Amino acid sequence: MVTTTSEELVFELSQYHQPNWERLGVVVPPFSIEADPRFMYLSTETKRALSKVSYMVEAGQGASIVVGEVGTGKTTLASWFHSRYDRRPDFVAAKVDEPPKRSGLLLLRRIAAEFGLRTRRATEDQLNEFRAYLVHQSAEGVLPLIIIDEAHELGVEQFVELRRLLNFRDPRGGKAYQLILLGRPELDINLREVPDFNDRVATRSSLDPLTPEDTRALIEYRLMAAGRDGRQSPLFADDAVLPIWQETRGYPRSICLLCLHLCLELVHQNATQVDERFVKRFLDRQHGYRRLGSNSENE
Repeated sequence: MVTTTSEELVFELSQYHQPNWERLGVVVPPFSIEADPRFMYLSTETKRALSKVSYMVEAGQGASIVVGEVGTGKTTLASWFHSRYDRRPDFVAAKVDEPPKRSGLLLLRRIAAEFGLRTRRATEDQLNEFRAYLVHQSAEGVLPLIIIDEAHELGVEQFVELRRLLNFRDPRGGKAYQLILLGRPELDINLREVPDFNDRVATRSSLDPLTPEDTRALIEYRLMAAGRDGRQSPLFADDAVLPIWQETRGYPRSICLLCLHLCLELVHQNATQVDERFVKRFLDRQHGYRRLGSNSENE
């Protein structure tokens, strides 16, 4: 197997600068690894999570948990929830992408800042700020939603303060705040240390790696969302899906990263289709592609 050094790979990738995506029949890059809700593929597990969490949020049930390994799409899902509910007149959404370490007050201050509230130096003062905000939003018929990504990083003290927020009630007696926590599987383990919060979790969902069939569907959906006409001949041949799935183990982020590099290689070679032979030759020659992309990956 022929391999390239990191320097050779950087040189080769430098030749891909500003690729002509129109050559692939797309308007925008189809396999960006940024968390963009427009490109969220709804696998069976994702649809189930969306349905359960959306119901619990809109029914005012309190806290919802979504867990998944690195690269299963949690950050994209968090962005989707934020985009959906922040546009609705009956909700206002705040998203914390990465919670501050351990401190309950720092977490409350971060959430307050996302809602556009004043940040206070004392926990009780910050909670009073939230209470005043709640009274105002309830009068307007608006329900605040808090979305926390990387929630496996939360500490016991922070769960205690989130529980106190969930204890707030609107004038009709319903829960005043809705909460969505997304994190790695250890989030479920961490919650065992805070039974008072754990008892307030209304639903739990998990995001698992994709099957080969869902891998094919994700690739097709991404291309369509990027503007490719479905009447064109397939950009990815049927026999390309299995080696892509085997290399990525079905993790959506890894699938997108590999397909991004395959598309760049396609443009570089002035080729017209990714097939099984194309994928295997790329992996033999450019096996270090994943290391170069690792620093910019999002869940």
